[in-house]
Amino acid sequence: MANSTHSSQVQTVLTYIRNQIDSGRLHPGDRLPAERRLAEQLGVGRAYVRTAFQKLEFYGIVKTYPQSGTVIAEHTAQVLEGLISDVLQIDGFDFYSLVHVRVLLEVEAVRLCALNRTEEDLAYIMESLDDFERYAETDRRIEKDFAFHNAIARGGHNPVIASLLLVITPDVLDYYLKYKACNTPVDVVCTEHRKMLEHIVSRDADAAEAEIRRHLAGIIEFAGQKKS
Repeated sequence: MANSTHSSQVQTVLTYIRNQIDSGRLHPGDRLPAERRLAEQLGVGRAYVRTAFQKLEFYGIVKTYPQSGTVIAEHTAQVLEGLISDVLQIDGFDFYSLVHVRVLLEVEAVRLCALNRTEEDLAYIMESLDDFERYAETDRRIEKDFAFHNAIARGGHNPVIASLLLVITPDVLDYYLKYKACNTPVDVVCTEHRKMLEHIVSRDADAAEAEIRRHLAGIIEFAGQKKS
């Protein structure tokens, strides 16, 4: 399991909700406490509560309504507890497995983006790339790098792939920070990002795939070393 602040705080929220359901304090149809209130109650950052809610919503455990907040889905308590237990196990996946899945998703995402992107998508990707380059020499580098890749996934217009990347991103990010995995020179990363964008602009899916594979080759090798 990733011994990181992010994983442990998200897990704290998920475990609390599972225990509330298991004890009968929360039932299907009940509304979860507001993010700020739950963050204060559990002593965790509000961003971690939001990440936990996003994971729960992705797996259909909760639903968020604009006027009603986040509500427990209409499953039996036993099903809900089992589902949350499965979500908690994601935090126990090893680095190599997470990176392997990330690469599979990223390859398909960039191909779809090259084929399906709109002008609005391109503007968002360019903005994310500029944002990455602005923070590339700071401690927000990895966060902004993932945001760029997520922008590409969004441009592929396959919400399942984009959502899956969002679900595993916090856990992959934890390992990146733990192992200090992102040590490629900034100018190299920026060049690779720019090439990806060029291929997306020209709708060259094969070239975009080849570039993302080159871009992620180092982290695959690094994760393999950690596995062994």
